Amino acid sequence: MNAERIRELLAAKADALIRRDAGGLDALIHPSFLYCNVGGQVLDKPGYIDAYCASGRVVFLSQKVSDLRVAGFDGFTVANMTLDDNYVADGRTVEAKYHSLCVFGVAPTGDLHWAAGQTMAWSEARS
Repeated sequence: MNAERIRELLAAKADALIRRDAGGLDALIHPSFLYCNVGGQVLDKPGYIDAYCASGRVVFLSQKVSDLRVAGFDGFTVANMTLDDNYVADGRTVEAKYHSLCVFGVAPTGDLHWAAGQTMAWSEARS
């Protein structure tokens, strides 16, 4: 799988989060989506869109991807990355770095949809 294609999808996701474009974010996410946030909360597609886009509880100011690694498999692609996030939550601006793992379903047409993800707290210890 082409890492540039995954990078473009991640950029579109970040753009939708920043613009709070729930429809744009909805188009990128698989209907059976599952996500585990850094706090351990598991969200489905509607829950993710509400929490990070529609509700205003978390408002993204920026999200940058680095250290992207991509592995392709039959029918899906896995991406591991570092996220540099800048957002407002509970009236407080947060600048934080996270490790994130994303799984993308690959349709027979070649279209990609974000199917699953997990975000973990940043740790300097890496192998």
